[in-house]
Amino acid sequence: MLSLAGCAKMLPGGNTAPEYPGGTLVIENTGDRPVRVSVNTKLEQFDAELDTEVAGGETVVRREFVTAESGDIVTLEALLGETGEQISFQFLPAGGGEDSPPEVAHLTFETAVEASATWTATSGT
Repeated sequence: MLSLAGCAKMLPGGNTAPEYPGGTLVIENTGDRPVRVSVNTKLEQFDAELDTEVAGGETVVRREFVTAESGDIVTLEALLGETGEQISFQFLPAGGGEDSPPEVAHLTFETAVEASATWTATSGT
């Protein structure tokens, strides 16, 4: 199971990351083939879900996918393909106070195999 929080990563397309509001979900398929992706929140209080197919080389963005109060840690679970392990990730959609800005969850993968997936968090607006 892969779980990373607070890691910074530049997004493709330039020297700076695109500006997204906190709680946004970015799903990037760096492979050549489409992959079915399901993402949901682990706790019902945050109640967000997405089930989509991401074409090879494409990025799907769901602005403000999940909202939370400042300091609330939200756990996302992703499933690539139809079967396999859930890939969990924790992030702070609204940030954690003055020193911790809102975060954007970014899932990058090449294939429908969990081992090819990486979660990262970037600063949101």
